[in-house]
Amino acid sequence: MKLVAGQKIAEGRRVAVVTDEEVDRVVWKGEGWKAPDADGVQLGFVRMGWAVLGPWVRHLFKASIRLSIFPHVLKESDAFPTAKPAKKDKTHPKAYRPVEHHAKILGKSLERLVADRMVFHVESKGLMCEEQFGGRPGRSTQQAV
Repeated sequence: MKLVAGQKIAEGRRVAVVTDEEVDRVVWKGEGWKAPDADGVQLGFVRMGWAVLGPWVRHLFKASIRLSIFPHVLKESDAFPTAKPAKKDKTHPKAYRPVEHHAKILGKSLERLVADRMVFHVESKGLMCEEQFGGRPGRSTQQAV
């Protein structure tokens, strides 16, 4: 399945300026040597060249947020079915989950930047239901029980 999207991320809203530290954090967060993009590039390679690539990546991410545009080329991805290890019967569709492979490795980092900002906004404005535990910083589904 080919997913292609490009959309305004903050139509008509003022958005806080993205800092260099914010961009650095999302690029350096997580595993760098997993899931290469369509060109075979892994995030670890981007990190290895950060002294040269960093200023360009920061500029791209800042412009993307400032202009409220998620570039199409960074949003393209392919989803592939991957077998769940705990499922014994591989003939059943529920034995698989979709794994997304981004066409460009920096798309995942830009998604993380947007998602982190959305969570911060919702949390800081008190818009999240107190009973929501999953996917929230400092909370776990185990605390909900």
